[in-house]
Amino acid sequence: MTNKLSIKKKLLLYSFLIQIIILAIFSFSLYKALEISTLDKLQATLKVIILDVTDDLLEKEQISAVTLDEEKEYKFEPLFIRILDNNNHEKLIQTSNFPEDIEHNDNYLKNLELNTITFEEQNNYLVSRIKIDFHKEKIVIIEIATTKEILTSTLEDILYILSFILPIVLIFSILGGNFLIYKSFLPIENILLELKQINAKDLSARLKSNKNKDEINQLVEEVNSLLKRLESSFEKISQFSSDASHELKTPLTIIRGEIEVALRKERSIDEYKSILNSSLNEIIIIEKTINDLLFLAKNEKDILIDSQEDIYFDEIIDESINEVKSFAKLNQIEINFILEDTIEYKGYSNLLKIALKNVLKNAIQFSHKNSQIIVKSYKKGSFFEISVQDFGIGIEKNEQIKIFEKFYRTDKSRNKNSGGTGLGMSILKKIVDIHKGKINIHSKEDTGTTITISFPIENNF
Repeated sequence: MTNKLSIKKKLLLYSFLIQIIILAIFSFSLYKALEISTLDKLQATLKVIILDVTDDLLEKEQISAVTLDEEKEYKFEPLFIRILDNNNHEKLIQTSNFPEDIEHNDNYLKNLELNTITFEEQNNYLVSRIKIDFHKEKIVIIEIATTKEILTSTLEDILYILSFILPIVLIFSILGGNFLIYKSFLPIENILLELKQINAKDLSARLKSNKNKDEINQLVEEVNSLLKRLESSFEKISQFSSDASHELKTPLTIIRGEIEVALRKERSIDEYKSILNSSLNEIIIIEKTINDLLFLAKNEKDILIDSQEDIYFDEIIDESINEVKSFAKLNQIEINFILEDTIEYKGYSNLLKIALKNVLKNAIQFSHKNSQIIVKSYKKGSFFEISVQDFGIGIEKNEQIKIFEKFYRTDKSRNKNSGGTGLGMSILKKIVDIHKGKINIHSKEDTGTTITISFPIENNF
């Protein structure tokens, strides 16, 4: 039932139930406290009267000479007085109005202690008794009783008052609770209205923030931060989709054009082979582009499927160089590896090889023919560094920071001829970031480029 209610209605309902419980406990406590207090006062009054009767009795020579007029003396009504013989519990003297339905238990009376006042509630009466030694002649029991009408009347009055006040208190508490809940939820409702106006087409809007440092303002700041991240992500996705569409469209257009030209008339076997080779090269570019796109589209958790392992950088560098040697030979480039230092490192060997191969391929693509690439590994302070130096066309200073952008090429035609996708450096940066490393570029046009990758020696994964 409560699951169908809004949070505001649930809070109001829970508040109402809690207040009922609190008021019930308060009313019961007040009732019992008043009952005990009234009973104590009644007992105190009877105690005073029974002591006065005791004094009057001890002043007389005979019990029959006692005048039991305390009702008029204390102006306390109704008051019933009786004196009993301790031996047979027979009545010696009593007031004329003493009720017949006040009973006494013989065992109870026998067990009364001398000169000790006791109280007993019996039906609608409160009875006080004391056992005394009358002039050392005989022992008597003085009984004084009164009705509990005062107690009953007082308790009825408090019940009447509570039955009148409690509904009023509940009504005001519900109204007050509803007002507080409304005021408390008003900022949240305003936030919801603002959020409804924000959609995927326009994530630039932000929630209005106040200067208060309360939880609502913290929520607004967190939502604004989330919107900022979403806006950035959507912009990247939009740009990424646009670039990817363009990059895939070009080779597909080339393939279609080659096929359409080939189908216009009969061709020789060599011409068909040339067209197929050209189409195959474009398909390879598409495949590589898609694979690179899929890699960059993955989040870090998806990439890091395998657990970290202890690796040696000299082995990683050697394997990476061996895998690109054929590509280097094709471009008439020589790769020289200078091993100054190596370390044992905790990382992902497959990812590190992908990163190094991308750096090496870029160096090969942009090197002049019959030149060399120098790879060095060494320690520098608290970092282990791998540098890849080529002697090629270099990178303009204003373009160096852009090479990590997806699909960015400093020389598109040359990169295209070499089968590049413009994603290698983006992949490099992603892998280095996963390993908490840094990338430094030093380049001079028509002289060459040196890319240095630094890894922290104290690896804090």
